[in-house]
Amino acid sequence: MNLSRHDEDVADAYALPSRKVETFCFDPNTADSTQLLRLGLQPWQVRNIYKYRAHGGVYQCKEDFAYVYGLTAKDYKRLAPYIRISSDYLPASSLPEVRKGKQHSNYTITTNDYHSTEQDIKDKAYSPKIKPGETLKINSSDTTELKKIPGIGSYYARRIVDYRTRLGGYVSKEQLLEIDDFPAKAIAYINIDSDNIKKINLNKSSLAQIKRHPYINYYQASAIVNYRRLHGIIKSISELRLLKEFSPEDLKRIEPYVTY
Repeated sequence: MNLSRHDEDVADAYALPSRKVETFCFDPNTADSTQLLRLGLQPWQVRNIYKYRAHGGVYQCKEDFAYVYGLTAKDYKRLAPYIRISSDYLPASSLPEVRKGKQHSNYTITTNDYHSTEQDIKDKAYSPKIKPGETLKINSSDTTELKKIPGIGSYYARRIVDYRTRLGGYVSKEQLLEIDDFPAKAIAYINIDSDNIKKINLNKSSLAQIKRHPYINYYQASAIVNYRRLHGIIKSISELRLLKEFSPEDLKRIEPYVTY
């Protein structure tokens, strides 16, 4: 469900500062770009929602929508009363016929993924998996705990931790989709604990340290170093708006990871 050329044109049209923000009932699983933009979302947020849905992501409750990257508490509180999740997108385990016929088990065997190893198969056969409705804290869980998530074996547990280290911590569930072929169904079992995000000090870090972050490339790191050399201490992310190397979307992505 990728954004079409028409959708991108609509997004650009609604990106004008004068656009009117509306409120009306919507289902984030089916709302199109025009509706999402009318609700006040930014074009890049709409693209992220489309990407999330294209990877199999589903908003099972209105609280899931709070994890849209860059959504502020103010915006969520404004939109939450209007979110209507169709029963088609509720967990299959909530169906009466499923609940009635469910056979309880302490262990879950999941389908092999493309990266399964002999150890993964053992993990899936014998590792206890958490149940629907239960979650794990993504930033404080180790690989052993992460393998309790349905669909996650040794391979993806390591990838989650490796990318977490590079980022400095996850601030949004959608960031997990930046891991190649990540199983979107696993996101439902994840809770974002973003209290201890490791941040980069833009005034004290070297160019090499800054460009190590996945969201900052060499040219952007160079621009930051040159800016502080010419203008002194950086006091706010808003100062970087003056640099051609950064788009508004770039700044939104790095904001949770920088300090001054």
